[in-house]
Amino acid sequence: MPADRHLLVDAMNVIHAWPELRGALAKHGPDAARSQLAEILRPIHDIEGWRVTIVLDGSGDELRVERPGKELTFSYVFGPKGLSADGIIEQLVGNATLPPTEDRRSRKKKDPDAEIVVATRDNLLSEATAANGARLMTPDFLREWAKDAAARQERDVLARQRKAANQWHAGASPWEKLPKLPK
Repeated sequence: MPADRHLLVDAMNVIHAWPELRGALAKHGPDAARSQLAEILRPIHDIEGWRVTIVLDGSGDELRVERPGKELTFSYVFGPKGLSADGIIEQLVGNATLPPTEDRRSRKKKDPDAEIVVATRDNLLSEATAANGARLMTPDFLREWAKDAAARQERDVLARQRKAANQWHAGASPWEKLPKLPK
């Protein structure tokens, strides 16, 4: 998976924007809401091929990265005490190398297809990251993108299942390959 397309999610901002996640937060706590958010965003990673980083405020002494799966391209990032999730997102975008465009500051061109998208409804974070070249996405648009990716994933799985079933039915019976018994 190319790491040149990176989705940074302001987790608590998105959790509070989506009623089902806000309910999970109130009823089951932040870990449950975070897990549901990751589950919803997983098709954007798996099907669309985006690196997904879900950024949260932390409470430890240093930055902490957790991965809910084996992939290095799907992560939770927790900031250290005193650095908000917004601050981490700003730093990640500010330190990234993006291709220059009319809207972006001039930077060394690393990959013409490189892209960073920040999902938040926080106006200050939006302004700061857009000034550094990131594209912005509202939580509502993020939800639609995730739904579309999940629907595409389901269609792909069903198509593969149909293809496998057709190949299996079209093939010779395994019983035909057994040696014939003498009469």
